[in-house]
Amino acid sequence: MTEKLTLADDAKGICEEAVARHFMPVLKYRHESVPEIVTSITENIAQRLTQEAALPRKYIVHCVILQKNGAGFHALSACSWNPVSDACYVHHSENKAMHCVVTVYGVVA
Repeated sequence: MTEKLTLADDAKGICEEAVARHFMPVLKYRHESVPEIVTSITENIAQRLTQEAALPRKYIVHCVILQKNGAGFHALSACSWNPVSDACYVHHSENKAMHCVVTVYGVVA
């Protein structure tokens, strides 16, 4: 019996690499730089998933970067189109100055 592939199988490594490349090296929060970082992360992940993923899906990638300043942040992501085939995957990273939360939704085409 073969193991069933999941969205996490496709998205985990791609999200980790994109965040490591575009977010982790930035050690200071600069408001004017955040839109470029968010764009780089989301576009890189969406492009790589479309090209490299084992399962044919349509993808939605959402990225939030939040400055570490003591404020609370709570988020929840879910999808419920077809619970058998569709899913979401959440990746969280942080560095000294910021939090980065990437959510990937995968919908079978």
